[in-house]
Amino acid sequence: WSPDSHLLLFGFVRGEIHIYDFKLNYIGPIHIFCIRDGVPSAEIAGIEWYDGRNGLMSMNSKSLVICYESGAMQLMSREDDPSPIILDVDMHVASVKWNDNGSMLAVAGYQATGDKTHNFIHFYSPWGEHLRSLKVTGKSIADCAWEAHSLRLVIAIDNFIYFANCRLDYKWCYIQDTVIYSFYTCTRPEHIVVFWNTKTNEVHYRYVRNLLALGGYGSYCCIGSFVERALPSANNTLTDTHVILLCNSIGVTIESKYIPFQPIHICVTQSYAIIAAKSLVFIWGISGFIGSQMVKKQPYEKFIQIDDPATVRHGDELQLSLMANLDGMETEDPITSLCGSDKWIFVARLSGLVLRYSLPACTLMEKIECQFRINKIALNSITTLMSIIDTNGNCMLIDMESKEPREDIANFKKSDVWSVVWANDLPDSFAIMEKTKISFVRGTEVEEAVPCSGYICDYNNLQVKVVMLDEIMKMHVKGIQAPSSDYITIYDNKLLRDMKIACEKLPLEQVSSLIEKDPHPQLWRALAEEALNHLDIKVAEHAFVKIHDYYGLQFLRRLQQFQGEQFKRAEIAAFLKQDDEVEKIYVHMDRKDLAYQLRRKLGDWFRVVQILQSGATASDAMQNEAWNELGDFYYDRQQWATAAKYYEQSGNNSQLFHCYALTEDYVALEKLSQSLQENDPLLRSIADTFASVGLSEQAVDAYKRCNRIQEAVQMCIELSQWDMGIELARHYNLSDLKALLTRQAKTLLNQNKPFDAIELYKKSGNYLEAAKILYGIAENHSKENRPLIMKKKMYILCGLLIEQYRTAMKQTSRKEKKSTTAISASDALQGLLTEETTGSGGVSDTQLLDNVWRPAEGYHFYILAQRQFKANNPEGALRSALTLTEYEDIIPIQTIYNLIALCATSCGAFNTASKAFLKLEDDPSISEEDRKEYQKLAFQIFLSSQPKDKRPTLSGQCPQCSNRINDWCLNCPSCDWRFPPCIASGKPIIEYAFWICPACKHRGLESEMARLDICPFCHSSVNG
Repeated sequence: WSPDSHLLLFGFVRGEIHIYDFKLNYIGPIHIFCIRDGVPSAEIAGIEWYDGRNGLMSMNSKSLVICYESGAMQLMSREDDPSPIILDVDMHVASVKWNDNGSMLAVAGYQATGDKTHNFIHFYSPWGEHLRSLKVTGKSIADCAWEAHSLRLVIAIDNFIYFANCRLDYKWCYIQDTVIYSFYTCTRPEHIVVFWNTKTNEVHYRYVRNLLALGGYGSYCCIGSFVERALPSANNTLTDTHVILLCNSIGVTIESKYIPFQPIHICVTQSYAIIAAKSLVFIWGISGFIGSQMVKKQPYEKFIQIDDPATVRHGDELQLSLMANLDGMETEDPITSLCGSDKWIFVARLSGLVLRYSLPACTLMEKIECQFRINKIALNSITTLMSIIDTNGNCMLIDMESKEPREDIANFKKSDVWSVVWANDLPDSFAIMEKTKISFVRGTEVEEAVPCSGYICDYNNLQVKVVMLDEIMKMHVKGIQAPSSDYITIYDNKLLRDMKIACEKLPLEQVSSLIEKDPHPQLWRALAEEALNHLDIKVAEHAFVKIHDYYGLQFLRRLQQFQGEQFKRAEIAAFLKQDDEVEKIYVHMDRKDLAYQLRRKLGDWFRVVQILQSGATASDAMQNEAWNELGDFYYDRQQWATAAKYYEQSGNNSQLFHCYALTEDYVALEKLSQSLQENDPLLRSIADTFASVGLSEQAVDAYKRCNRIQEAVQMCIELSQWDMGIELARHYNLSDLKALLTRQAKTLLNQNKPFDAIELYKKSGNYLEAAKILYGIAENHSKENRPLIMKKKMYILCGLLIEQYRTAMKQTSRKEKKSTTAISASDALQGLLTEETTGSGGVSDTQLLDNVWRPAEGYHFYILAQRQFKANNPEGALRSALTLTEYEDIIPIQTIYNLIALCATSCGAFNTASKAFLKLEDDPSISEEDRKEYQKLAFQIFLSSQPKDKRPTLSGQCPQCSNRINDWCLNCPSCDWRFPPCIASGKPIIEYAFWICPACKHRGLESEMARLDICPFCHSSVNG
């Protein structure tokens, strides 16, 4: 099955492989490249497709392997990969299996030499690189399979099952008490590089795409990866680019360098970073620390092409391109390992050749030939001895000071070795890992092996630090992110173990004499610790003198001033950094106050809290300090919710505010705001936080409690909470309210936000100013080609604002009448003159107040006439159309009389139609061509019909002169009394009983409004 379960591969007896989908529909064959002429002639040994459940090493990793019994094998990234990797494993293959994360492929088979057969398991990377070979006993190997975490391999041979331990080659290194390792998952496309400080247990993460290599030494580590950045090459094509990142122990990049080849091996020394590909070596001078400052060294970059020892070039951009072309050439003897110092570089090739170059000249000084294929090489601390591990796991030593190998070193050989780490302080000592054991070697003498399944970090002071990387990787698979100190183990070598045993069995003076014969600073240091534990000041002083430990001598002088033995033991435990032991002694002495001071001085606030809660005498200040420090601990690690709990107990409102703000817990932040006293400095920050997320009510409350009313009003305006801002301004009698509103409205208008300005004025009660702006917008709309209903709505909204203004003015007048006995004529005149101002729409206030409804009325009756005509009611349409004659300043004359002529001819009112045609023909705005068309049309109509109206329906009597009135009359023919039209039907209202809209104050016949629920003009509710 394919990883997504959409495809299924079938292998046939003849070696063909066909592709089917999950519905068993045939798609096509897989093109086989590893068999000559593309025609398989061997049986299939295995088809394995890694499912990717634990991620991929890189985006271009191969995950599909097809292998034949003949040894022909091809690696593919997908079923239609056009460029698979072709391999010949040179044996009869029985089985192929991917490990659990797709980083290694196991190929099991046998080689026949005459009558004998030898069983092998070859291990390959996803790119077809041979990693290791395992020779197994037995007659015929049948199959193999991986354990769940790829740490063991089960092998079926004959009628037996064997188990083999596998030591995975992780990408990791160790610098300055920091273990740096990488892993990948299926949830992220990047490798996760972890910087774990084993002393402080702090963990830092870095995410790197396409991680290729990792190495470190001293204060630095180098990370090599592929980046999606192309550089122009010499032939104007784009080439792949890789980057080397120089990082410190917390993952911060110090320097970076782009190189045009793939970094496979990285070796870091005190002054250089050495990066190697298959046939290229790049030497890069790195920065160094002098004291507490970083000093940039002289730039140093050189390339070595190992197939041409004379090719040493400087690393400028031109040479980078040239060297990239050189690296593109295939080499039959690639680089398998490298090591170096500040003076030498040693490059090991697969054939067994070791090249020695000098630094900084990069001159080839020596070629060392070995009769085996090299896997790893390592140097001792003074570059006099080299360890070599071949591809079969055999470890040998070479004397670098002599051209001929020394006999004792030449005879040294260990099998099943997979790692060698030299001691930093003993040039002839190193530690080796063989299978699941660790051994210490001094010279050629091998100590008794100790069970261990970890990876050696460091060998110093007669101790080896080992990290359990296998367990850490299992931890990450389970989803646990941060490793613990349980994954670090310290092993003592035989010399240190024997000394500790001697201290238990012999007098310390005698042990001191034994150390004199084979001295080492760590032995004297261990003896001093034993002497202090036995309160033997004399032996301890002798040991401190031997290692020149002035601080230890000063401690002994201070120790002699203490009287009680328990106090001395507590001081000794503190000197030896045995903090738990010191606390235990203080608690046993019933001096929890001293235990508190100890943990407080160490900054172990978790233990401080436990001591205070266990019954120690503690003040409120001491408890608050402990809670506050615990809050700081979690706050620095961005665990703000946990930090808030401790800050709440300590009463640190300032930090509590930051935690609530960062976690966006605004409910808790509101409670905090209410718990603070008036004018607390923190209230303003809380108010600003509420304002930034739009919580206006909470922000106003906080601003009010810190007496910042002006800022509260400004915030309300910015958040469009006009009513709240106006209420605040009126409640606190802000004198500059009008200026503030005007300034904010101008700002909104300049930002082309007129409706926000209208809303501002409306909610502040300045309905007239809002109406002015809206009237200007409506005037602009009326000049544009917009829908009639839109134009009507704009004017109606403007009219409703004016009605609200009038209502507000009436209420104000009533209040003034209650407060004043009379209003003088001059004051009334001044009030009228005040209204004569020009609004934003270019119309005076009085004109706006008097004529605000006219445009809306004109558009209303125009729309009503059209609807009545469409509804086959030409008489009603004519009534509404005749009303438009009073709105010739709103609607074009041609439009009005066209509609009147149309409605009149439809209902038989030819006299009215004749008047409409005369009006159209006399209109000076009509073109001559249109005038002739109107004349022609009128001639056709009145040729067959006389210009007489049919008798219209009588509506009633004029209330002024009692003359009879018909439906088409706008004014009384006798007394010229104007009848208001009904907004529902257009009929004249001649009765004293009529309906009036509570919102827009327009009238309608009760008979017409009885069947309606809303006002047909402004669409307000009929019942108000």
